[in-house]
Amino acid sequence: MLINRKILFNLKRGKMTRLESASSINTFNTCKRKYYYSYKLNLPKRESIATLTGKAVHTTLERFFKIDITNINKSNYELELKHYLLNLFNVTWSESLIELLKLENDKETIRKYYTESLFMLQNFLIDFIQELKSHNMDFSEAFNKLKPKTEVYLSSDKYQVQGYIDCILKMNDQIFIIDYKTSSKDVLSDDYLLQLSIYSLLFNESYGKFPNKVGLHFLRHGTKKFIDVTPDMVANAIKQCELIQINTESDDIKNYEKNPGFYCKWRNGQCSFYDICFGIKKLNDFDNSNDVVDLVQIKKE
Repeated sequence: MLINRKILFNLKRGKMTRLESASSINTFNTCKRKYYYSYKLNLPKRESIATLTGKAVHTTLERFFKIDITNINKSNYELELKHYLLNLFNVTWSESLIELLKLENDKETIRKYYTESLFMLQNFLIDFIQELKSHNMDFSEAFNKLKPKTEVYLSSDKYQVQGYIDCILKMNDQIFIIDYKTSSKDVLSDDYLLQLSIYSLLFNESYGKFPNKVGLHFLRHGTKKFIDVTPDMVANAIKQCELIQINTESDDIKNYEKNPGFYCKWRNGQCSFYDICFGIKKLNDFDNSNDVVDLVQIKKE
């Protein structure tokens, strides 16, 4: 069996299984052929200006909670936090600029995404400062109370799934899992619900208990939506983790049918594998590409 070196896998009882994620499971449920190209062949995915700016926003927020607050003037912390966040974003944006320019040459378009990203970060900061004030305590004490663990990696050998959680916040003996979203709609979709369900499952596997609430912070809209973790959510997460292992045992492309629809091409973009699916590009075009790592032969024991 040919396995890509970049694919993370476990060898258990002589059987090779891949650690899945909420993203890979949602990909399979949306389009099995896209899953095949992404996770079986590990073909390179096409970046977009939206995904790159989204990553920049996420990285900025992760770095925000690592700032040294001892240097902040407590009597003017609102303005100083705003400056810190702006500086962090500008650094992160600069780190992404080369890749952004590869994707988009129009300066007005890049400026538009920059401005939108700042708006989302401003929404975050408004909400965070309101939370700080609501605690009626010293700035440092309130900041540390609201400071979450960020970009927490969790995995489960039992369910063969993994994930990076944006925020885990413990407050008043309650555990909250929060995922930041830069999407255009503030809707708790089925994909998002499965993501939160899998995060709850992973948290329980790692800490022996479920979070009290899980939710999404829609940065573009400045809204938060939290839900309780229910037995049905957990049961569905387990079911999806089990099904993905069963449904992806085959390496035959014929078992991964296409699902043509609006996920293929939209107003300002298209699926990374649109050209392959619609005959514009062939798989052989990737044979000598530096974008794909070498394949190695792994024999089942």
